Amino acid sequence: MDKNSKPPFKAVEPPVRLTQTFAASLLALLLSLAAIFAATHQGQAFTTETLRRSEVARAPQPIPDFEVHDSNGQKTTLHQLLGADGRVWIVDFVYTRCQTVCLSLGSVYQQLQQQLLARGLQDQVGLLSVSFDPANDDAAALQAYAHRMQMNPAVWRLVTLSQAQDRRGLLDAFGIMVVPAPLGEFEHNAALHIVDARGRLVRILGYDALDRVLDWALLPT
Repeated sequence: MDKNSKPPFKAVEPPVRLTQTFAASLLALLLSLAAIFAATHQGQAFTTETLRRSEVARAPQPIPDFEVHDSNGQKTTLHQLLGADGRVWIVDFVYTRCQTVCLSLGSVYQQLQQQLLARGLQDQVGLLSVSFDPANDDAAALQAYAHRMQMNPAVWRLVTLSQAQDRRGLLDAFGIMVVPAPLGEFEHNAALHIVDARGRLVRILGYDALDRVLDWALLPT
């Protein structure tokens, strides 16, 4: 062979161990994607709220019952409160120390309160804010928040859970995700949840739906 000629090219096969590792990683990835796809209803829902919206869109969802109390310390249950007078309720979730999302929700509810009174709908639709921070939102904190938001108790109610261990079940029922933040605060999603006179969650709307939420609340279910 001429000394200037190059040896014929010989393909180098990948090491067996590398091939096996790649195959195992690929299989794990595919299994993970399949699990996510199944858990999110064939990819329709990638957040807790979106998943709950998808479920509610298919059929009204029952709400679990929990003991709650108001700014006077008076105890009741969520079912008793929501089913007391045949009204449809628009429900949101707050905590009284919140300086971000909850203030926006408070402003939305103030406008809804005005609209309900102006249209004479306060006997058909009620507003309910539920604090998910019972450790800090005692009766005094609820009273201060109600005063700050100028709540009319005939239209807009405010309660918190009596038992802190019930929080996860309540939030899951409505599709609310709460994540601890610095300084003892929380990051959480926000939505308007419509509960019919039979105590079923029937619609979930973005809180930017102020101009149509009352019309949605009055639709038959």
